Amino acid sequence: MATPKKKAAVKAAPRKMVAVMKKTTPAKSKPAKPAQPLAKKTKKAKPVVKGARSVSKAATRFSKPSAKTVKLPVKPTKPSPKRIAKAATTLTKLARPVAKPSKPPSKPVKPAPRPSAAVARPVPAPEKPSVAMEARTGLTPPRPGNLGKGGPLITKKPLVGPPGAASGAVRGKMVPRQFMIDLGLAIKMAVADVARDIRGRDMVHTTVSGDTTFEIDAVAEKALLSFLKTARMPVAYYSEDAGYSTYTNAQPTSLLVVDPIDGTRAAKSGFEGCVVSIAATRVIERPVMSDIDSACIVEILGDRVFYAERGNGVRMYSDGHARRPRLSANTDLEQLTWAMTVPARPAELIFPAAARLIDLSSLKGGFFACNSTSYSLTRLLTGQLDAMVDVAFRFMRDIPDAVRDHFINAGRGHVIGVEPYGMAAALLIAQEAGCVVTDAYGNSFDPVLVLDSTSSNHQSVVAASNRTLHEKLLHFFDTRVRQYETLLVKRAQARR
Repeated sequence: MATPKKKAAVKAAPRKMVAVMKKTTPAKSKPAKPAQPLAKKTKKAKPVVKGARSVSKAATRFSKPSAKTVKLPVKPTKPSPKRIAKAATTLTKLARPVAKPSKPPSKPVKPAPRPSAAVARPVPAPEKPSVAMEARTGLTPPRPGNLGKGGPLITKKPLVGPPGAASGAVRGKMVPRQFMIDLGLAIKMAVADVARDIRGRDMVHTTVSGDTTFEIDAVAEKALLSFLKTARMPVAYYSEDAGYSTYTNAQPTSLLVVDPIDGTRAAKSGFEGCVVSIAATRVIERPVMSDIDSACIVEILGDRVFYAERGNGVRMYSDGHARRPRLSANTDLEQLTWAMTVPARPAELIFPAAARLIDLSSLKGGFFACNSTSYSLTRLLTGQLDAMVDVAFRFMRDIPDAVRDHFINAGRGHVIGVEPYGMAAALLIAQEAGCVVTDAYGNSFDPVLVLDSTSSNHQSVVAASNRTLHEKLLHFFDTRVRQYETLLVKRAQARR
């Protein structure tokens, strides 16, 4: 049995324990200020980063937030020495790029002086890209020579004709190159099989100039009209059979001068000396040769395509690949490879004038009778010929009364020479390639009317792959023609 004293002692025991706990608990639960030992330890960790002030500053900054976080009502944790060492190592790695200012700065922010120098310059530099962009888009005239050097083939550049051009008017927008090539290929596809099968040899009618139109010419003309009707381009066209025509409701802006088959006699016999000739100019009242802006020639039985723009050079395609013109450098008349136009030219006049040159060159060089002026001129670009000549019409201009009967006899009632519209495309192509082409007097073709096919506007031609050879040929034929003309005049006077 518990006595009253014992019961009072038991009741008083908890009170004593509570008092003891009150005395002891504040001492144990009172914060021991762990931030101070942490700060002291981090200060001791300074030597880990040798010679880096930034690391010590970073360590100090790191320690201050940690001291503040201890005061938060979060369970206090005592940082271990390993964690302090790890934090110091991380700070060392982060501080290494900054601690070595001797290296060139890898960041593009620090070269501050250069941007300031660039800003101080005058501002024409930003204009250069815009100028280049305008040149590519055609908004401003690009520099000449782009075609021959691999640049853009069609430009909006106001092309300027060579010296001697009748008008200095600015060219407008040219006919697209691909349109002209497609037209030539369409005519070729319609005619090639007829030529290979040696069909279309029947005569249809006689043109205004006196030339004969064969059935194969009618096939080519039909292909020309069909293509232009389908294309609906704002262009007019001129051909010897159809004259001046157009198949568009819009106002035509360009004029195509087309000879669907230049070299009909070769085509109807299956020989390769025939081409499609296309020249383009603006729609003006009386265009001259210097007004021709671009030209395209397509071989009918071959695979070559020639294209040129005035002032921009020429391109030659074979099997779809671009080829460079191969002009002959030969200047020796004994090794001359050349051609002379024969159809409807009086043989009694042209062969006596050329006889000595034929004898001189036929063995070591080569002489060929030509049926197409355009085909012969383009052979200068392929390197197959050194020169081509057609001097017949010089006789008609010098002594018309003495030779008219010869021309009428050879032309079967008509006086026939080189028609300007038929050679317009080949002339531009040859000149842009670097050939020298003049008439038999050495005069330029620039002022010659393109669409005048009357006999009074027919021409003579002397063309060579280089200037030295051209001068030799011009001198030779000038001498021989004068000599033979003197003889013909004496004969005519004797008959009277």
